[in-house]
Amino acid sequence: MKKILLLLLIGIIATSCYTVYQVVPKTYDYTESINFTIDKIEEGKSVATGNGSWNASRGNKFVFVFLTLKNELDEKQELDFDNFILLNPRTKTKHKAEWSMVVGPINMWGKIDSYIRKGDEKKRKLVFIYPEEDTAKILMVNDKIIEIEYVK
Repeated sequence: MKKILLLLLIGIIATSCYTVYQVVPKTYDYTESINFTIDKIEEGKSVATGNGSWNASRGNKFVFVFLTLKNELDEKQELDFDNFILLNPRTKTKHKAEWSMVVGPINMWGKIDSYIRKGDEKKRKLVFIYPEEDTAKILMVNDKIIEIEYVK
């Protein structure tokens, strides 16, 4: 019980240090049969999971991209988050997703994202390491450029 309370406290403290940005929800194609929306963007200096916590290196931050994915096909489809890349126009750098996590009260990660069942909807959080002074504005998915539009 003490361990659960400690993990919960660490999770609350870690998430309280985040900056949350609302985005204009638009639907994008991941594949011909899977689409997704970007629900929100968060930035923070640390990320906590059930296995511990990690801090961003000096000069960097974590950028969390919250997605809702929908499978419109009547068969199971593969998911691969290696083709989600944050582009930094200032440095012309590509930042691959470090982790994909299940969205919920406890951050979970691993090989949980390998497929999406027919007609299913999944919520995922992609974690990127990004320069601290820059704002994530461009996401590249399967070589398609998506400009992230923030709510003002």
